[in-house]
Amino acid sequence: MKSDHFRIETDINYIDSRDKIFRMIFISAGDATIKIDFSTYNILGPALIFISENQLLSIEKKSSELSGKAVCFSNDFFCIKLNRSETFCDAVIFNTTKPPYIPLQASESRKVDYLITAMNNELEEANDFQEEIIISQLKTLLLSSSKIKLKQFGEVNLSILSPVVTGFQNLLDQEYERQHNVQFYADELNISPKGLNKAVKKELGRTVSELIKEKLIVEAKRELYTKELSIKEIGFKLGFEDPAYFSRFFRKETSHSPKEYAELL
Repeated sequence: MKSDHFRIETDINYIDSRDKIFRMIFISAGDATIKIDFSTYNILGPALIFISENQLLSIEKKSSELSGKAVCFSNDFFCIKLNRSETFCDAVIFNTTKPPYIPLQASESRKVDYLITAMNNELEEANDFQEEIIISQLKTLLLSSSKIKLKQFGEVNLSILSPVVTGFQNLLDQEYERQHNVQFYADELNISPKGLNKAVKKELGRTVSELIKEKLIVEAKRELYTKELSIKEIGFKLGFEDPAYFSRFFRKETSHSPKEYAELL
């Protein structure tokens, strides 16, 4: 199995988050001051930290006894969007508008450690069913993490998402570069904007407008990270005809201009 698709990192003291990969960092002991994008968090283990593929991570300070593991996977290995109805991880644990970590009780810590160890053991025993087994274990870890976070923060109604909400999520993935208006998504789904907002808010904990903005910011950060396009070109790609408006939008949502963000990468 390719390490750029899935791997377990056993030393969390030196994590390079510049590759496009999702990470679940399990701090089993110790504590650390961690910077994710522009926010700083003081985290005491045991805890789980969730890093999306577009985010930057740095460990600013750490205790001498800091230890743990990190589960790393790409969208090519396990697409959280295609599996959202099973794991809820893009709405709950990889939700960039909420705290990116959860403290763990002793029993929760033991379960997380067991699941990560099981995946690591499977990696060492190559067989024809290795990928399917690890994906099944990863789903269990993601769903368990979602349940823990829901219990702590009470965000998303953990049931199968309704067709209208799933339809909105899929439509947003397809149209976010061209359509930023709630009315468009409501019209496409044959529902009123108020009805769509009510359903999305109930099941995902955020409004349609908030999710549209979050999607645009996530994609803007990804483009700024790759440095393949200018800030002006990124704005145009994301449907902003006025570069100045794009910069104002980005600053309002992140407290930094696109240029400031790019300089920190």
